[in-house]
Amino acid sequence: MRRPRGAAAVFALLLAWPRPAAAASWIGARLWQESFFWDALMSARDKAARQAADPQLLPAMKTLAEQVAQQAANIKQIQNYAKSQQDNLRYAFSQDDPKPSLATIRQNLDTLAKGTDQIRHNLYYLTARCRLASGQALPDPELTTSAAVLIGQIQQVQLQLNALYTDTAAIAPLLEAEAWTVDKFFRHGYDTFLQSVVSVQDSVFTVYNSAYEIHVRSR
Repeated sequence: MRRPRGAAAVFALLLAWPRPAAAASWIGARLWQESFFWDALMSARDKAARQAADPQLLPAMKTLAEQVAQQAANIKQIQNYAKSQQDNLRYAFSQDDPKPSLATIRQNLDTLAKGTDQIRHNLYYLTARCRLASGQALPDPELTTSAAVLIGQIQQVQLQLNALYTDTAAIAPLLEAEAWTVDKFFRHGYDTFLQSVVSVQDSVFTVYNSAYEIHVRSR
C-alpha cells in the first residue's frame, strides 16, 4: 500500500536554502559599496562608482547569475513536491478515513509555502545587489555579456515559476471533486501556498528590471 509522502524530505530540502539573515555566507564576490550600511552617504558612493567601476564588478555579476540560477533550481524542487501532492491527495481520498493523510499533506503545503516565500526574499535581496552593480556599470563588452547571462538565468526562473503555478493550480480541481472531505483549515493551507507562488512574480520582475538596467548601462 502506498503511503503519502511525508514532510520530512521537504524540510530537509528547505534547511539547505540560504536565508536573508545569513546572506553574507552565500553572496560570493562583493562590491565595495556592500561593505557599508545603507545611509545618507549612499548617493555620494553612487557618484563615485560611476567614475570608476568596482574591480569586483564582473566577479559579482558571475555570482549573481549563479545565485539566480539556484533560485530556478529551488523552484523546480518545489514544483516536484507540489506535483507529488496531487498523487498524495488521490491516495488520501481513496481511504475510508482521509483525515490523517490530509493532515500530512497540509503540513507539506505549509512547508512548500514557506520555501516559496524564501525564494521571493532571496530574489528581492539579489535585486538589491543588482541595483548596486547598476550604479557602477560602465560601457564594457564583457559586462554586457555578463548582464545577458544574468538575464537568461532570470528568464529560467520565470519559466520554472510558470510551471510551478500550473502544478499548484492543478490541485484545486482535486479538492473541488472531494469537497465533502476537505475542511476549511486544509483549504486555507492550499490557498496560502497558491498565494505564495503568485507573490514570487513581483520579485522576478524587480530582479529582471535591475539586470536589464545593467545591460543598458554597459553598452
